[in-house]
Amino acid sequence: MTLISRFIKYLKTVLKYITLGIILIIYLNNRLWGLYLSSFVFVVFLVSFLISLSSKKKLLKIIRAYPIISDKEISNKLERPLDDVRKILFSLSKNQKKKKWLVVFLNNRYIFLNERAVENFIQLYNMGYNEKKILENLQRNTRIKSRAEVKAIEITLADQKRLNRD
Repeated sequence: MTLISRFIKYLKTVLKYITLGIILIIYLNNRLWGLYLSSFVFVVFLVSFLISLSSKKKLLKIIRAYPIISDKEISNKLERPLDDVRKILFSLSKNQKKKKWLVVFLNNRYIFLNERAVENFIQLYNMGYNEKKILENLQRNTRIKSRAEVKAIEITLADQKRLNRD
């Protein structure tokens, strides 16, 4: 996290507490104005939450077009800070058990695999291929680079109980 993003995060936290303090003081003096102000602040926070939710859906819609894409490539394509992209990918990785796509964390970076790439991987895995053979087959269709990525994908899918050898 850069110094500027830390400062902005700190500033947001301070502003939240200052706002809550001002609302409390106004509420103690004039209950009606306190309720109006608190409902206005609630609406502002709700809009902020909805904007962040829509940005997550927009990012997911864009990256589904790529079989495999890393967080740096996503950051470059969307022209967004890498920290923001990583936060979104982190939140997506926590709720991916029932999803068809996959987010893998490897060597301090995130890798996103769309549905087709995950299906290809599972198919090759179920055919009994080892990491080297899976890597060779996936390199033809996708931009997978190393056996470490294959191993990380395998471990992530196994942790989510999405792999079973026939």
